[in-house]
Amino acid sequence: MKVKRIITMIMALAAVGCTAGCGETKEAETVETKVAEESAEVINLWTRGTETDATGPYLLEAVKKYEEETGIKVNVQFIPHDDVETKWNSAFASGTAPDVIDMGIVHIAGRVNLQHIVPLDEYYESWENRDQLIPAMKDLGMYNGKLYAIAHFPDPQIFAYRKDMFKEAGLDESRAPESWEELLEYAQKLTIKDENGEVTRAGIAVPMENTRFLANILIHQNGAVFADEDANLPTMDTPEAVECIEFLDSLQECSGMLASGNWSESPFFKDSAAMAYIPNGVLKNYLKENPDMKENIGMTACVPGKETATWCGVWFYGVTSQSKNPEMAFDLISYLTSEAVLSSRVEMAGLPSAFRYNEDEYVDLDPEVNQAVMDAIACGYGNPKVSWALLYEKVLDQLTEEVFYDVKTPEEALKDAQESLMSEIE
Repeated sequence: MKVKRIITMIMALAAVGCTAGCGETKEAETVETKVAEESAEVINLWTRGTETDATGPYLLEAVKKYEEETGIKVNVQFIPHDDVETKWNSAFASGTAPDVIDMGIVHIAGRVNLQHIVPLDEYYESWENRDQLIPAMKDLGMYNGKLYAIAHFPDPQIFAYRKDMFKEAGLDESRAPESWEELLEYAQKLTIKDENGEVTRAGIAVPMENTRFLANILIHQNGAVFADEDANLPTMDTPEAVECIEFLDSLQECSGMLASGNWSESPFFKDSAAMAYIPNGVLKNYLKENPDMKENIGMTACVPGKETATWCGVWFYGVTSQSKNPEMAFDLISYLTSEAVLSSRVEMAGLPSAFRYNEDEYVDLDPEVNQAVMDAIACGYGNPKVSWALLYEKVLDQLTEEVFYDVKTPEEALKDAQESLMSEIE
């Protein structure tokens, strides 16, 4: 019995020792795993939209390949467009901002002034792809003389016209108007009115909603802007601005009161307008659904005024001021805008690139449409890069509406807009 008790005690002690030892081993393994996870290289990327958006699937595929090639983990988070400002502000305030953010032109000045994104000039100068970035796309990523954002997806509007309607009106259907004077002349000839003087077919579609896009196009074509980006102040009441809004009002008289905030519902697609500036993706979708109309639609980048210009929305990548490894963050941006990655996106989704090395491949997919798109990207502009860009959009839409409805003259509307903006900014 005594021997049995001794053996039992020995076994018990052995069991305790084993349990302790095993516990220490498991605990050590857990600590090692945690340390490994914490020391692993990780990049956090926040992008606007959803995984099913036009660029979403290709971003995720590119990130997967980047992780495989580099061993660096990339956490991608999609944020609804309407929520980005709130999400960013909360993250920067709490010190939890990501390394890389996707943003638009309208965001750049505000984020720079808040010190949320950093200059990329140092990385850009030694970047092997720098000479491939289309100059207009580089300019749109700059603010106060420094580069803060790298373009990856340009989305311009192009000028489209109905060849059959041109022919009917005795105009040369082989080309678009080539100046402001011709544009107004063609619009007047193409406009059809009923016995009451109401427009039944617009010579040119001038939307009553979101008119700021067309106003922005025209002010750049007139060799001016509605804001001084360096001073961060509005310049709404210049002679060039008055001339721009007067011309826009003249075009509107050939359009009628066309309320359309939905581009796919543009009268141009309803046989109710002969000419229009249209987002390229919307036009492509229309032609895809109506292939028989392709021979009746001509297109070009824009109708130039004093300068050649059109509207171009752009998606950018920027490195945040809270990134622990900005060099690694820029390396990810470099990869996501590389020829191979963007070439895959061009081939699979038919989306344009901000880089020259994808141009020929993109144009070859649909020469007539895509050449106009690339020409538009080369002369593309967006909103002024000012800290009050969202307010600018609201005021510009308001002043054009006041002019269209004869509430104010162009001079009065612009003068009041200038004063309103100055009071808000101050």
